[in-house]
Amino acid sequence: MHLSILVTNQAPPTDNNVPQPLLELFQEYSRQTLQGQVFPLFQHQADVFRRVEADEEVFLVAGTAAGKTLAISVPLFHKLAAGRIRRILLMYPTIALMEDQRRVMDGLARITGLQIGLIQGGMSRTELIAALGKPVILATPDAVYWFFRKNVKYNSLLIYGLALIDEFVLDEAHLFNGLMLQNLARLKERVQLLAERLGKRARWHILTATPTPELRTLTQGGEVQGQSKCSDVMVAFHQLAQNHTEYIGQVEGAITAALADDAKKVLVVFNAADTAHRVFERIRDEGGRVDLPGDLLLRFGRVRWDAFEQWLAQEEAIEQQTIEEIRGALLREHPPYLKDLARGVRVTLSTETFMRCASEQVERYRTAARRLIAAAAQDEQRDFLPAVEARLRDARGELRSLWQEIARRGQAATEPPAYLGLLDTWAEDLLSALERVCADEQFAVTAPAFPEIQAALQRAGSGASLAAPMTRALAAFIAVSEQDAAHSTAASHALARRLVSFSWLPQVVGDPARTQTLEQRLVPVLDGKLLHAEARHIAAWGDTRIPVIVYTGKMTKAERDGLIAAFARLDRAVLVSTPAVEVGVDFAADMLITEECDGNAFLQRFGRVGRRTGIQGRVVVFLKHQDTLVLLNLHPEQMTRGEFSDLIAHPVTGLFPRRTYTERSLFVDVVHYLVNEQVGEVGGWLNQRMFGAEVADLARAFQDAGLSFSYGLRSTLPGISLQSGAGGGEPLYILRKVENKDLLPSDSPFEMARSEMPYLEFLWAKPTSRAIAVDTRATLEASQALIWWQEDGWHARAVPGIASDYARLHDQAAARGGHTYEQLLGVARPAIMQDIGAFLRSLGPLASKPIAQLLLRVGEALPLYFEPHGRLILGQGSVYLRRLLAEGYTDVVEDGQGNQLPLLEQCWLLLLDDSREQAREKLRKADCLGLEEAVYIWQTCELADSRGLFLLDRLAGACFAIYQRLVAYALRQV
Repeated sequence: MHLSILVTNQAPPTDNNVPQPLLELFQEYSRQTLQGQVFPLFQHQADVFRRVEADEEVFLVAGTAAGKTLAISVPLFHKLAAGRIRRILLMYPTIALMEDQRRVMDGLARITGLQIGLIQGGMSRTELIAALGKPVILATPDAVYWFFRKNVKYNSLLIYGLALIDEFVLDEAHLFNGLMLQNLARLKERVQLLAERLGKRARWHILTATPTPELRTLTQGGEVQGQSKCSDVMVAFHQLAQNHTEYIGQVEGAITAALADDAKKVLVVFNAADTAHRVFERIRDEGGRVDLPGDLLLRFGRVRWDAFEQWLAQEEAIEQQTIEEIRGALLREHPPYLKDLARGVRVTLSTETFMRCASEQVERYRTAARRLIAAAAQDEQRDFLPAVEARLRDARGELRSLWQEIARRGQAATEPPAYLGLLDTWAEDLLSALERVCADEQFAVTAPAFPEIQAALQRAGSGASLAAPMTRALAAFIAVSEQDAAHSTAASHALARRLVSFSWLPQVVGDPARTQTLEQRLVPVLDGKLLHAEARHIAAWGDTRIPVIVYTGKMTKAERDGLIAAFARLDRAVLVSTPAVEVGVDFAADMLITEECDGNAFLQRFGRVGRRTGIQGRVVVFLKHQDTLVLLNLHPEQMTRGEFSDLIAHPVTGLFPRRTYTERSLFVDVVHYLVNEQVGEVGGWLNQRMFGAEVADLARAFQDAGLSFSYGLRSTLPGISLQSGAGGGEPLYILRKVENKDLLPSDSPFEMARSEMPYLEFLWAKPTSRAIAVDTRATLEASQALIWWQEDGWHARAVPGIASDYARLHDQAAARGGHTYEQLLGVARPAIMQDIGAFLRSLGPLASKPIAQLLLRVGEALPLYFEPHGRLILGQGSVYLRRLLAEGYTDVVEDGQGNQLPLLEQCWLLLLDDSREQAREKLRKADCLGLEEAVYIWQTCELADSRGLFLLDRLAGACFAIYQRLVAYALRQV
C-alpha cells in the first residue's frame, strides 16, 4: 500500500524597501557568493532588516530555504561596521551547524572588514579573551558552559564578556527542548541581569522553524512569519518492509528509479549512522570506478603506495627527497612488526621495549584468565573447577597452557579467590624473572621463529607450551625500527599495499614549494585517469559512475569536511546520510528518500528538496507503522506546505512521532546557583535575583555535603571514541562490540574510554556482549552521596557508600537474632521520626556494633525509609558496568590492562527492587517514561543480583527531574 500527496508552495513576496546601505550589503554578498547573481529580498527578510535597524528584537519563524541567517546577519554586520554596536554573539545548537553558518559570516566579514571570534571548549584564557574581543563571536552553548565549570577565573571572565554583548542571535532555536532550553533560559537571565547592572541591555533574536511558548519567553521581539522559496514537492509514502534486508532493497530500488528518472541530486537519510555506512559500503563493493574531477580526487582520494611510488619515480619534477619523506612517514605511521620480517633477518631489540611489550602481553593473559575465573564462579550448574575445565575445552591454546601453570602452583586450591591470587603471583614472578634474564640493554632476535625470545621466556620460568604462543604474540606486537624495516622483504610488501591519502601529503612533505609542485602535477594525472585513485567516502552507483557520497555524524570533522560542498558542486550525485544533514547544512536535492522519524526532524529533511526554482521536488518516505499510512490516506491528495507541516508535526495532532523531554529540573537551577556562587559578591547578587528559597536551600545542602557536579547543555554521559575520534557514542552501545582488550583509558572528562578500533571495523563487528548493564552492587558501594525529599524539603548526605548502606536497610535477610531491618526499624520508627538527631546520638554508646554502625552511616537519611518513595534512591558517584554475555554469564567492563572503567561522577536513579514491569508501569503513571534526556538501563533488571531499574543522566538533571515526578506520584497514592 502506498499513497502520494502533492505539497504546494507559494513563493514568498519580495520587498527591497529597506535602508540603502543594508540593501547594498545584501546585494554585494549575493554577487560574491552566487556567481554575480543578485536577487531581491524576501518580504520577511526586509521586515527583519527594518526591525533590527530600528534596534528591535526579532522572533523569526520560517522553515528551511527561507534565508533566516542572512535576514538577521546583514543588518547586524551593518550596525557593527557603522559603529552603532560593538559586539554580537551568534549561538548555534550544534558544532556542525555553527561550522556551516561560518561560511555566511566569513562572506559578510570579507565585505565589511570585521573579525570573527570562535568560542570552543579547551581554549586557553588568552584565547578566550581574544575571542571575546572580536566584534562577531560564534559559539555553541556547550562551549560556553565548558568555561563556566572550568574555574573561577574563566567563569568571571566569560560572564563579564557576555554581559558586554550588544545583540545575541539564537539560530535553529527549535532544537532547544526540555533541560537544554531551561539551561539556555538561565544563561540568558544571568547575562541580562549583569548587563543591566553595567547599564546595558542586550537584544535577543530568535530564529526558529517551530515556534513554542517557551522560546517566546526568550525575547520581547515581534513575530515575523517567513516563507520558504521551495517549489512544489510530491511526497510518496510506502510501507517499510519488516525485514531489514528487504528494506535496504526498497531504498536501493528508490535510488535506481530516481536516477533512471534523471534526478540530478538524490539525498538518502537514514535514522542510524550504522545503516548509512553499511549501505554505502555495499554500494562501494557493487559499484564500478567513480568518475570525479582531479581536484576532488586530490582532496578526497587515496592510492596504493606501490602505484604512487612508481609514478613519483617517473616524474622528473618530483625530487627524491619528497619520495623519501612520504615513504618514511608511512613507515612511522604503520610500522612493520617482527612477524613481518623475512626469514633469516636478524634485528636488535631494546630490552626496555621488549619488557614493556612483554608486560602488556602478560596483562592480556591475566585479563583472559580473570574472565575465565569469573565466568566459572558464576556457573550455577557446576562446581568451580569442573566449570573451568568445561570452558577451557573451547578456549585458545595459550589460555589452557596458562591455566596449567597456575594450577601447578596451587594444587590444593578449589575456590576462585585462591586462583586469582595464584594468577597475580604468576604474573609478578614471570616479569621479575624476565628482567633478570634480560639484563643487557639490548639483544638480537632472528625471524621468523625468534628462538631467542622463547628461550628467555623459558629461562624466566614459563613452560614451553606457553612460551611458544607468547613469542608469536610478541612478534605481532613489537614494532621494528625504520632502518630494520628497510631490509625486510615482508615489510616492503606490506608497505606497498598501504593507501596514501593525497590530503595527507602537505603534512609529510617538508617544503611547501615541493608540496605545491606535487599537487600541480597530480591534478592533470588524476583528471586523465593515468593514476587510478579511489575516494574513501565517495563511491559509484553501479556502473553509472554517478558519485555516491556518505556523510554522517560518526565520521570525524576532517573526514566530513568538504563532502557537502562536493555534493553541491557535482552535476549528479547521491548523498547517503543521517540526521547530520537535517539542520543548517546548506544544500539542495531533487529527490529525498528517507524513513519515518520524529515530526520536526522529518520537516528538516523535507526542506532539502524543491529548492531549485521551477523543478518539482520528490520525496519517498518509508513508514514503520501501518496506522500512519491509513491515517494519511484520510487526508487530501494536495495541500499547502503549512498544512503538510501541521499534518506531520503538529504538537497535538501530528501523525509522526514526537520526542518527549523533561520540562524542568530543580538540579539545573541548583547548578546555575552554584556557578554564580563562584563569582563572589556579584554571584550572590545574581542568585538573589534569579532563584527562590527552594533552590538556595538545596544548593546549600549540596555545598555542605561537598558534592561535585557535572554541567553542560547537551550530553553529560561520557562516551567512548574510536580511532581518530570517529564513530564514538554512548558506552552502552559501543561496549557491545568493543571488547575489554580493545579499550584504553582516556584523559578527556567527556570520555569514559577510547579505542583504536577503526569505525568500519566496528560497524561490521558482531556484538560480543548481548547487552550492557549497571553493576548495581559496585555502583552502590561507590556512591558518594544520597539526595532525597522529605516533607520538610530537600536533603543531601555525602558519605562513601551511603547508597549501599541505605539499600541494605531494605534487604529481606535477617539482620540480628532472626529479625530483618524492616522489623528493627519498625520498633525504632517513633524515635527516628520524632527527632532523628536525638536518635543518632542515642546510638553513640553502641557505635562498635555492626547494626549501629550501619544506622549511623545512613544518618539523617533514616526517615526516608518510612516515606512512600523510600525505595527511590537518587545517588551520585561512579557507575560501574557489566557485560551480559551470550554464554549466560557476566563480565566487568575494564580496559585492556584489567583496570575497571566506570562512568565517573554521575547522578543516577535506582528504582529499588522493582521488576522491569513494575518499573515501567510506575514510570508510565508518573509520566516520565521514554524521556530523551535520560538513559533507561532495562538490562540491569536481567542480572541475577539485580536491585531494580537503573537510570542515568543523558543530560544533567534528568534523573533529578524523574525523581521529582516519581516522588509526587508516590505521595499522591497515599
